[in-house]
Amino acid sequence: MFDVAEASAITLTPIETKGRTLFEVADFIRRQLRSAGLEPEWLNAANFMDDNNEALYGPKSSRQWPEFGARERLAVSVHRGWSEGWAIFVDRVGYTGDASNLVTTVQKLLVGKTLTERQAWNSVRAISKMFDIA
Repeated sequence: MFDVAEASAITLTPIETKGRTLFEVADFIRRQLRSAGLEPEWLNAANFMDDNNEALYGPKSSRQWPEFGARERLAVSVHRGWSEGWAIFVDRVGYTGDASNLVTTVQKLLVGKTLTERQAWNSVRAISKMFDIA
């Protein structure tokens, strides 16, 4: 099976997130995916409507990309879409509390859509490489 993200002819530049907003990070990823022939239907900050309920919808697209603590990491995943296609998620996953009361937390950062499963998985591989979490 040919995977675009693994092809030697494709160059993916690592993302520098420091000082960038969620919108800028999403735009950087979109442009790189497009240049690799993996353009998703769309890829946005999870809270692309800039709803004030950031606890539910994630940080607004104008917020700075979060800095990660020792107990936090990025998770890039694929899910079957609600109607057609496949969803791509980039989430911040971590723990809060002390050792006896650890609670797992997830914060939505980016969400996207592709029409095929193969494109979704190739996009996730490429995004993982851009974030250097592959």
